[in-house]
Amino acid sequence: MSQADKLCMGCMTPLPNGREACGICGYPADGENPPLYLPAGSLLSDRYLVGRVLDGAGDASVYIGYDRILKAPILIREFLPDSLCTREKNGAITIIAGCESAYEDYRERFRAHARALARLRELPSLIPLYDIFDQNGTVYTIGEFCEGVSLEERLSSMGGRLSWEEARPLFMTLMSTLISMHSAGICHYGLCPAHLIMASDGRLHMRGFSIVEARCAGTDLKPCLIDGYSAPEQYAAGEKAGAWSDVYGLAAVIFRTLTGNPPPAAPARVRDGGDLFVPADIAEKLPEHVAAALFNALQLNPEKRIRTMKELRDRLSEAPAISAMRGSGEDTVSGRKEVPAKTGTKKKKKKSGRGKYALLIVLCSFVMLLLVAGVVIVTLFPEVLGGGESSSSDPASLPTPTAPTVPTLQVPAAPQYAVDDVVGKNYFEIKDSTLAGSMKIKLQYLVFSDQPLGTVLDQTPSPEQSADEGSTVQVIVSAGPETVAVPDLRGWEEEKAKLYLEALGLRVSITELRTSDVERGLVQDTSPKAGTELKLGDNISLRVSYRDESAGGE
Repeated sequence: MSQADKLCMGCMTPLPNGREACGICGYPADGENPPLYLPAGSLLSDRYLVGRVLDGAGDASVYIGYDRILKAPILIREFLPDSLCTREKNGAITIIAGCESAYEDYRERFRAHARALARLRELPSLIPLYDIFDQNGTVYTIGEFCEGVSLEERLSSMGGRLSWEEARPLFMTLMSTLISMHSAGICHYGLCPAHLIMASDGRLHMRGFSIVEARCAGTDLKPCLIDGYSAPEQYAAGEKAGAWSDVYGLAAVIFRTLTGNPPPAAPARVRDGGDLFVPADIAEKLPEHVAAALFNALQLNPEKRIRTMKELRDRLSEAPAISAMRGSGEDTVSGRKEVPAKTGTKKKKKKSGRGKYALLIVLCSFVMLLLVAGVVIVTLFPEVLGGGESSSSDPASLPTPTAPTVPTLQVPAAPQYAVDDVVGKNYFEIKDSTLAGSMKIKLQYLVFSDQPLGTVLDQTPSPEQSADEGSTVQVIVSAGPETVAVPDLRGWEEEKAKLYLEALGLRVSITELRTSDVERGLVQDTSPKAGTELKLGDNISLRVSYRDESAGGE
């Protein structure tokens, strides 16, 4: 009996003879992969048994497999760009006519990408690769099989979301691995909860790697984009993806982990204004520096986004208390250097307030003791105050003592202070300041506006009000204007140009030009012209050639 008969092709566990389906994963004993993929039971390199196909998109297909030497489950990745090739019945790859050059180019990129990942196999959040070889006219990689469940499955089993305290340890190790990967020139481009495995070691491990051309529009490969997690530039043909794209993807994963829902797909965000909304019950528990870091990491414009994974990690790690201890740390939102907080001044204010109350109590007690002492002296030694005029020993002639009047101790009310006016000031410059009455500033949320980034737009309580000592002043802060320059799209194909403009956040209409100097289906120009500054949601018209080719453009 062959090895294939002894193992379930769905999970690579022993399958008893006579069973029609696996009792563990439910995969049928006679299960088959779709025609494009290798048949279940195929043998690669005389060592690796191919099982059920797990994923297939972009540049590769992924199978569960079995290493007959190590006697362990494995993951097999096969370079299989279905836009450039097909498969013969014997498993060999046939390149589509005219695609030979592109196939060879992408296959070499796939191989180089795999070799680079294999060199990083010691990183804690990577699933190690240990073999790369050619067969069937394509390239295969062999990686260890990571036992565990996806982050998406784990979140679903835990009520849909985690608190930041619960999520933080998971993502810090993952970000350290990504920092090392980026330093080696390797990006993921497909970060999402389904591609993060929670393993038995308690860490998140990454799967779903692809070459960049498989995760971006406008290449010869069918783009495999993940709504909610792929960055806007990945949807736009001609835009460059990089480490900043992974920053967006990971921030979207953290956003989904904390809120229960991913951000909207990037094209929808730019079309609808780009705002992200966090439920109030979550927002009030989310640390300010975490909310600010996610806001900046999920910017639609890559130039305005946090650019490196190290910066994202630093901003997510940077709590206000840590800033104070560091003394000369960097501002966690803007990146500006800040002046160390004058903690002595703050302590002095609080100390002087307590001193006032203590002095008042001591004075009241002292006065009360003096009054009681005076009454006792008058009662026992009346001659002290009456001289010799009342020297009779007749009790009736003695003055009648009266009960002493004890002053009532008044507990002072909490002092009220006029609220400082911070509207119009830069939040990042005053956020660590102490206002009148030891009041503190707290960010409520950020909104896009025509005011410069960081400008305080509104505050609660308002400057006309008074508040108790130590109160919190909540502020609404400007995220700056959101505008975009119209790109030069002359000569672009209509669909690619439309997709690009929509990814930039513009509303696109098509003007058909029956008389044009450019080929049919290509953009002649735009209205407004290239270089014009538009706001998100503004309308733009693509002027596209629809000339009659048979008439020579006339």
